[in-house]
Amino acid sequence: MAYTALYRVWRPQTFGDLVGQSHVTTTLRNAIREERLSHAYLFNGPRGTGKTSAAKIMAKAVNCEQPQDGEPCNECQACRAITDGAVTDVLEIDAASNRGVEEIRDIRDKVKFAPSDVTYKVYIIDEVHMLTTEAFNALLKTLEEPPSHVLFILATTEPHKLPATIISRCQRFDFHRISLQETVGRLRHICDSQQVEVEEQALQLVAKKAEGGMRDALSLLDQAISYSGTKVTLGDIIQITGTVSQTYFSVLAKLIAEQDVSGVMEQFDQVMVQGKDPEQFLHDFMFYYRDMLLAKTAPKLQEIVERAMVDEQFMQVAEQYSVPLLYEVIESLSQALTQLKWSTYARVLVELTLVKLCQPTVKQATGSVQVSVQAEAASSDEVQILTRRVAMLEEKITQLLAGQVVGAGAVPATAEKAKTREPRRTASSIGGARAPITKVRDAVRSIDEGLTQRVRGSWSQILNEIKKVKIQYQAWIVNGTPVAASQDALIVVFTSSIHCEKTMEAELRSVVERTVQLVCGKPLALLSIMEEEWQELQVQVGETEAAKEKNPDEPDPFVAEALKLVGEHLLEIKD
Repeated sequence: MAYTALYRVWRPQTFGDLVGQSHVTTTLRNAIREERLSHAYLFNGPRGTGKTSAAKIMAKAVNCEQPQDGEPCNECQACRAITDGAVTDVLEIDAASNRGVEEIRDIRDKVKFAPSDVTYKVYIIDEVHMLTTEAFNALLKTLEEPPSHVLFILATTEPHKLPATIISRCQRFDFHRISLQETVGRLRHICDSQQVEVEEQALQLVAKKAEGGMRDALSLLDQAISYSGTKVTLGDIIQITGTVSQTYFSVLAKLIAEQDVSGVMEQFDQVMVQGKDPEQFLHDFMFYYRDMLLAKTAPKLQEIVERAMVDEQFMQVAEQYSVPLLYEVIESLSQALTQLKWSTYARVLVELTLVKLCQPTVKQATGSVQVSVQAEAASSDEVQILTRRVAMLEEKITQLLAGQVVGAGAVPATAEKAKTREPRRTASSIGGARAPITKVRDAVRSIDEGLTQRVRGSWSQILNEIKKVKIQYQAWIVNGTPVAASQDALIVVFTSSIHCEKTMEAELRSVVERTVQLVCGKPLALLSIMEEEWQELQVQVGETEAAKEKNPDEPDPFVAEALKLVGEHLLEIKD
C-alpha cells in the first residue's frame, strides 16, 4: 500500500481527538446531543487547527446511527462511509477552485432534494472567503433558510473577508492556536504509537516551528522521521528546518554584549556558509531576544517563550543585557527585517545590523543603564556651551539693571528710542539662524515691484522644483509667503519661527536660492523674517521716507542714532 502522511493517518475522528479546541467541541457535542442544531456554522481560525476535521466529525455525528454523547460511533455504516468519502450527501467543496456564481447556483438548485443515504445533507465549504461577491449573493437566501435536511459548514482562515450578511446567518466558532504543551503532548503520543524515539528538545522545536498548527507539526515530524529513521534528535530538526541552534544564538548574543565585532562577523559567516537564509536568521534572532526580554520581565510566563529554551546558558547571557538595551536590540532587528523585504543585498544588510548592535547607544554597567561615551561627550559639550551663554546673559542683565553698557556700542539709557524702533525678535531667535535685519531693511528700501510680482507668480513653480530636490525642504518653505524682492534679495515672511529659522540654514537656503535663480533667472539672496517683524519694518521705512520727503537735508535717523552710540570716528557711511 502507498504511504500515507502522518497528518492524514492521525486526523481526528471524534471531537475528543481534537487538541486545544475544547470550547468548540463541548458546544458542538451538547448541540448534537440535545438536537439543537443550527442550519449553518462558520469555523474560522489559523491553519492546521482542526476546522475541516471538526466539520467532518460533525457531518458524521449528525448522521450517526448510534451516536454516543454527541460523538460519532465510527462503527456504523454511515460513519464509515463518510470517513471514506463515499457518501454523496456529504460534499466537501474547495471554494478556492469553485469560487464562481455558477458553482453556488448548482448547490442552491440541489439542496431542495432530500438526502439519499443519510439523515442530513451536509455541505462543507472550505476557504469560503475565496468566493466572489456574486457567489456570496447567490448563497445568501439558501444559507438563511435552507431545507430542514441541509446543514452548511463554512471554514475559513480569514473571516474578515466574509460579508457581514454571511457571518450573521451562521453560528461562529473561533478555533485557537494550539498551545506548545498540547502540541508536544500530541506529538509524543504519536511518536510512541509509531515506535519512534524522539528527544524532548526536538519535539519542543517542532512545536515551536509549527506556531500553533497541528498539521504543520505533524508534517515536520513526518519529514524528520524520514530523515532520521526511528531516532530523531534536536540536530536533525535544526538541519531539516534550516534554523539556527539556540547555542549558536547564545554565543552570538554574548559576543554582541561584549562588542566583539570580529567575533560576531565570524559567527555569522559560519551560518552563511551553511546556506542559511539571512531573513530567516534575522527572524529567529529577533525572537531569541524577544524570549530573553520575557524571561527577564515575566519569568513566570515561560510557556509563551517561542524560540528559546530557558536554561542556564540562556539566563547567563540574559544577565549581560538590561531591559532598555533589549528594547533597542529588538527594535533594530525589527527595522532590519522590514528593510530586508525591499533590499537586494540581504547579507550586507544583516551584517550592517549586527555591527550596529555591537555599538548600541545604551551601555551596560553593573545592571544599570548609562549613555554611551560619545553621547556623554556630546552632552557635556552642549552643557558647557549653554552654561557660558547663560552666564553671559546674566552679566548683561546685571549691567542693564545698573545702567551700564550692555554690549559693544549699545547704551540702554541713550538708545531707548532706537530700541523701541528696533523690530521685536522672538525668544526662539536666540542661537537660531535668522536673516540680518540690516540686509532686510536695505532690501525693503529698494523693492523692485516688477521682480516682486514675477517671484509671486512663480512661487508655486519654485515650491514644486524644491519638492523634486527633497520633499522635506518643500515642507519647510511652503509656510512662507514672498512679500518683496529687490535686485539682490528676496524677503519671505513666516508665521512660524521654527520654519523661519530652518529656511535660513545654509543647506536649505542654498537650495531655495538656486531654485529661485533657475525659475526667475535672477540670483536673489533669501531673507526669512517673521510676519510681525515685516510689519514693523514697513512702518519704520514708511516713517523714514516720509521724513526725508518733508526735510531732505535731515540725516537718516538710523545714521544719527548710530553716531550717538559709537561716535563719528568709528562709523563709515555708505550709500
